[in-house]
Amino acid sequence: MTEQTDQHVLLPTDGQFSREQANTAAAAYSNIAIEDDQGTHFRLVVRKNGELVKRYWSFEKDAGYWLNRGITDYGVKKQ
Repeated sequence: MTEQTDQHVLLPTDGQFSREQANTAAAAYSNIAIEDDQGTHFRLVVRKNGELVKRYWSFEKDAGYWLNRGITDYGVKKQ
């Protein structure tokens, strides 16, 4: 389940994150997107002013933890 706080939409911090969780996060922010979609796995990226800040594959250990740091530091919520 994607965690939603008053300020941020975050990914789970343990293990893999799902496409549904990634879609929820990407839908909430204008600078977060799914890239390199291979069907069974994909990368979620966080950008700041177009520059790559964080990028992790959906299956990487602790990817949600590191992406959440990028989301809380650089996430630009959609209006």
